[in-house]
Amino acid sequence: MKKLWIVLALVSLSTLLISCQQKEEADEEPTYPQIPYTYEEAIEKGDVVNMHGEVSNLENFTSFIEHIGQRTEDEIRITVYTVEGAPIFYDLRYDGEEIHYTYDDSLDGFGGPDTGIASTTCSEIISEQVEDDMKYQLQDCADGVGDTFYFVTPQ
Repeated sequence: MKKLWIVLALVSLSTLLISCQQKEEADEEPTYPQIPYTYEEAIEKGDVVNMHGEVSNLENFTSFIEHIGQRTEDEIRITVYTVEGAPIFYDLRYDGEEIHYTYDDSLDGFGGPDTGIASTTCSEIISEQVEDDMKYQLQDCADGVGDTFYFVTPQ
């Protein structure tokens, strides 16, 4: 009988500990962005949006590039939608000296096991004419995360 009480006490204690742990995990701040937003919402928010080659709010990107040339602080978000409709975020913040870049493909369900959020700093963004388009890439980055940035705009 004594063993039964000990077993019941251990089961009750285990259940209590597990439920407390789950409550703590639920209370943690979610990783931004927690819910993907639609193409229309991204445009409304002012994101530069690339939906399969159709670019919206391109003037925001052009303005960002001009601000870098003027050494004026600025920030933008570029949202690129995959074929399946998942957003991939490219956040760029220029502080007057460096470009702080964050790549977020955490919402890409088809992105494989290496999806997530990664950040780096880069010294510049360069452009190159490619046929009828302009290609932009980050240069002199602290690590390989900068290689994930590749943005093409129509001329």
